[in-house]
Amino acid sequence: MVRGHVVRAVFARNLASFFSGLLGYVVIVAFVVIAAALAFSSDFFASNHATLDQLTENYPALLVFLIPALTMTCWADERKLGTDELLFTLPATDFEILIGKFLSIFAVYTVGLLFSCTNLIMLSLIGNPDLGVQFTTYLGYWLAGGALISAGMLASSLTSHSAVAFVLGAIFCSVPVFISYVANVLASGLAAFLRTFGMAPAEVAKLVPQPGAMDALTVGHHLSDFALGILPLAGTVYFVLMTVFFLYLNYVIISRRHWHTGEASNVMSWQFAVRSVSLLVIVASITSISIGSIGRFDFTEHNLYTLSNVTNNVIKKLDDSRPVTIQAFVSPSVPEEYVAVHQNLIGTLRELAHRGGSKLNVRITNVEPYSAEAEQARYLGIESRSVQTERNGEIKIEDIFLGARISSGYDEVIIPFFDLGNSVEYELTSALQTVSQEERLTVGVLRTDASVTGGFDSNTFRSQQEWRIVTELKKQYEVEEVSPDEPIEEGKYDVLIAVLPSSLTQPQMDNFVAYVENGNPTLIFDDPMPMFNINLAPRLDKPSQGGGMFGQQQPSEPKADGGQLTSLMNTMEIAWQNGEIVYDRESPLPRIEELLGPEAVFIYSKRNAREAFAQNDQVTAGLQQLLVYFSGTVVRRENAGVEFTPLLRSGAANSGLVQFDNLVVQNPIFGMTLNDNPPRTDDEFSHVVAARVKSKSDEENAGGPKVNAIFVADIDMISDGIFDLAQRQSIQALNVQLKLDNIKFVLNCVDSLAGEDEFLALRSRQDEARTLDWVESLTSQAVEKRSEAEEKAREQEEERLEAARSELQAKIEKIENDPNLDERSKQRQIRMLETAQTRKLEVDTVDIEREAEAQIEAIKASSEREISAVKGQFRFWAIVLPPLPALILGLLIGMSRLQSERRSIIDERRVHRS
Repeated sequence: MVRGHVVRAVFARNLASFFSGLLGYVVIVAFVVIAAALAFSSDFFASNHATLDQLTENYPALLVFLIPALTMTCWADERKLGTDELLFTLPATDFEILIGKFLSIFAVYTVGLLFSCTNLIMLSLIGNPDLGVQFTTYLGYWLAGGALISAGMLASSLTSHSAVAFVLGAIFCSVPVFISYVANVLASGLAAFLRTFGMAPAEVAKLVPQPGAMDALTVGHHLSDFALGILPLAGTVYFVLMTVFFLYLNYVIISRRHWHTGEASNVMSWQFAVRSVSLLVIVASITSISIGSIGRFDFTEHNLYTLSNVTNNVIKKLDDSRPVTIQAFVSPSVPEEYVAVHQNLIGTLRELAHRGGSKLNVRITNVEPYSAEAEQARYLGIESRSVQTERNGEIKIEDIFLGARISSGYDEVIIPFFDLGNSVEYELTSALQTVSQEERLTVGVLRTDASVTGGFDSNTFRSQQEWRIVTELKKQYEVEEVSPDEPIEEGKYDVLIAVLPSSLTQPQMDNFVAYVENGNPTLIFDDPMPMFNINLAPRLDKPSQGGGMFGQQQPSEPKADGGQLTSLMNTMEIAWQNGEIVYDRESPLPRIEELLGPEAVFIYSKRNAREAFAQNDQVTAGLQQLLVYFSGTVVRRENAGVEFTPLLRSGAANSGLVQFDNLVVQNPIFGMTLNDNPPRTDDEFSHVVAARVKSKSDEENAGGPKVNAIFVADIDMISDGIFDLAQRQSIQALNVQLKLDNIKFVLNCVDSLAGEDEFLALRSRQDEARTLDWVESLTSQAVEKRSEAEEKAREQEEERLEAARSELQAKIEKIENDPNLDERSKQRQIRMLETAQTRKLEVDTVDIEREAEAQIEAIKASSEREISAVKGQFRFWAIVLPPLPALILGLLIGMSRLQSERRSIIDERRVHRS
């Protein structure tokens, strides 16, 4: 029976002795300063993420030096000073003394950890951290410290020298911290050694453990779960059992004095050795069992790592006899825009590993550039992404990996890269569903002049790549090209996608319309002005086909209905004009509107838009922003017998329709050109860009067409150019951040038509970015200031060039108006003047542009210095302020103790000065 008052007495004695000298305060101050320096390093500002990830990454190594400093005197000084004999003669058991000492050191560590909470205050000042994540992070720090304290105490119990105890403590603490790193190095060396003897890679893989095989035994591995905002049962059990194991070894060491000498002592040694090994086996077994458990509690604000019901159902349906393997290849560090995706991917993979049990085998491989892991990733189809970043004014190109291979006995899905616009959980869950099925659902893509599935172009005699939206669909569906030359087989395709059906000939259109009017799920994209290839505009003639004799062009058949989709529109009972183009002058990103014009229309929730997104339709629920480019509009015909649900609408104010004939100018020399300023007349309507069209019930629509389709009046929204913008979520040249849901919208359409409604809500599930608001505001102000200065420099450059041109024109006019010169002399002098002035203007232009560029670079460098200076000041105060409370507390305690000592001196012993 442990007596609480005895434990408290030992606890108070050791706690008071720790703070009786400078050592306690020095250790705490050093810990707080180093922790702040690690938390707010340069990588912290580069990641632009309001977390303590940089501290967490280095925290185990910090504990290797901090914990021995706290524990080195707990037993060693007792032995050195001889007070251990006095301590053990007290009316207290060895276990009570051990627990009292442990709790006292743990209390000191807790005090230091509380002082370091100033990091949270500093973090809140410049960002919007998730409080749940910070709570579990510090809880992980606390448990990890307690586990290593017991190891440090064991080291102190083995010697009477504090310095030796510190070294031994560092060694003991290094075992659970660096064991995985050492194992990986040894495994890599062994693999390289075996390969030098010609052993095949497959045989080497069988003999040598895979990298990360020992991760589950390390402090950092379990600490990373806490840093995600998760309270894992496995991590908690790991730290608690490590504490119990090392405390038991402490107990064995301090109890040796009770053992008899001679042979009996040897027997006792063997008995306790066997007990220790048995306890180690028990600890390892329980930890292993807990790692496979599903006990994980999500403390993030939006329950980011709590798997949805859809994902849990998919996991339950996995076949035990055909386990699924997820092999993720992840760069250990990524640029700031990919930090949230990186963190979300790691957290979701860990959660899947815990929930999946024996059905799921999850392996996370850290990939460095040019490493063997990078070669393996590329071999499996995982792509690296070159990302341009700017740090401290220096532009860098970084190659990062964020991909995964999901495989089972049935199928395999490759996710080359987890892009910014997609939900990580959706990508992984849909891949799990796909590989667990014996057959995939099938999506047909109608062959049209858009060549969405790629193939050979008879006009250019080149092979065309398939569109990236097709590559995206292949992750989940079986994708087949469908010929419109023959009647389309009904029931074969779960969804048919038709891009630019206005390019079909009349026989082809008849086959397509027959398929649509029988109620087959169809997703239709057409466009009055497809900017990915304007020659395919519906109002233009069908391009001539190659393949004639000697490479001559063959005349093409005319488009059905003159490219107006009349027969299709009649079947669907909607109206679409192939010459009307939507524009909208109101944009959330004016710089893009200035670059691309008002025909680049953003669909987003705003005051003057009447339901920009259909809130009652799962296809658009949760969408925030889409970009359409030179799109058309679709309306429901009067008295139509179909259900018409607008999915996407433009704004009502400052918007309207512009005619194709006013936008496109036919030039006999240069061909087609765009009119930058066509006549635009605003109207007061919100124009429907996409709509769901579905026939009413059989009773209401007896004998009529059975339509089940979605019509989108824009193709550019799924073209490779905008697809790339939606993936990267930024335009580097304009320094503009985008959050486009174009990809999400298209995939939602396909899933909805295919009956895969359960994935729609999952795709929209994303956490808000926890960025450094203060840094972003500072950077935004600097960018605006830089942009204004650049614009001013450009204006000055243009003014100087215009002045030079005006000077030339004035001199020419003076010559032309000179009555003393004949016409021939005037022409000769004008040519000479133009030649001389042109040369001078060319030189001046180069000089002026050079000066302007130098001025812009100077402004850019100045703004970067200002930003760096402010960041440096923040980092300085973030490191200086945290130890102040500890120093002030130590000063107050020291002064109080000094006054108490002075009061205890009797008057006769005081020195009286005359």
